[in-house]
Amino acid sequence: MIRSLPALLAAALLAAPPALAHVTLDPAEAAANASVRVAFRVPHGCAGAATTAIEVTLPEGVTMARPMPKPGWTLEVDIRPLARPFPGPHGLIRESPAAVAWRGGPLADAHYDEFVMILRTPDRPAETLHFPVMQRCEGGASHAWTEVADAANPRPRSPAATLRLAPR
Repeated sequence: MIRSLPALLAAALLAAPPALAHVTLDPAEAAANASVRVAFRVPHGCAGAATTAIEVTLPEGVTMARPMPKPGWTLEVDIRPLARPFPGPHGLIRESPAAVAWRGGPLADAHYDEFVMILRTPDRPAETLHFPVMQRCEGGASHAWTEVADAANPRPRSPAATLRLAPR
């Protein structure tokens, strides 16, 4: 049986998961205990409203985060004290980043952008790190990309961005 190209394309689109609809991390995998450049990709606004803030919560174990400034956006980095300081390349590390926020923009709903930082991954090979992201938009709209997949919810509708730490 011969199928038409439009019918095949329609079937493929219906079968495709909605993976591009949420905030994702690039790359999806990085080495453990390493400095890595990551980009949080924001593919759209909130139901037609432009994005005005991206707030990223960093998982425990991330010991350094240096966000890249964006023209038209301000940066905020929240710091948390460490229960046990550890030696770093430039002395004793007593605190770590807890969250990074870019505010401003706006990023129109019809456009996408990337919010970039360099971070230090924990020394936990084969683990998946979850980065909850709050997306705030004009008019008070927002979307929490914070859900973590588990047995009860293997395909969350609003998943947190993830970074898999490569096995050794």
